Amino acid sequence: MICERCSDNVHFVEKCEYCGKMVCVNCEKSAKRLKKVTRLVICKDCWGKLSVRKKFKSA
Repeated sequence: MICERCSDNVHFVEKCEYCGKMVCVNCEKSAKRLKKVTRLVICKDCWGKLSVRKKFKSA
């Protein structure tokens, strides 16, 4: 699989909940579990946008 942020070839990617890109572990800034199966992921690009970061922190 290919990371949509860094274009690196990796084994595991997750979808950023805010921009919709499939990002690798290196491009993922933070992640947290809301429930047992729901996992919120934010990439490094979205972390720089304060309005998006506030949404992530308040969830």
